[in-house]
Amino acid sequence: MATIEKRTAENGETSYRVKVRLKGYPAQSATFQRPTDAKKWATATESAIREGRHFKAAEAKKHTFAEMVDRYIKDVLPTKPKQADKQAMQLEWWKTKLGPYVLADVTRL
Repeated sequence: MATIEKRTAENGETSYRVKVRLKGYPAQSATFQRPTDAKKWATATESAIREGRHFKAAEAKKHTFAEMVDRYIKDVLPTKPKQADKQAMQLEWWKTKLGPYVLADVTRL
């Protein structure tokens, strides 16, 4: 759902900040000089997110799920000593199931 906020600067200039927030996706925002541009962007962004066209997937197409798991185990788990063993076991299981897939192909469903 998009919200448009009218903002007035100290010099009197008006701008319109748009925030698009949809459950399960990171919030997106942009600022425009005209409210019609803000509405157009909000509508286009919402539909692009719903259709899966909005977020850049170039980096996600370069790396596999297995690479992500390995990096997480190497960089993040050492900072979580109490959970490291259990999480490492779980991540290795998921790595056997989804490891060869590129991240762009892994979805929540």
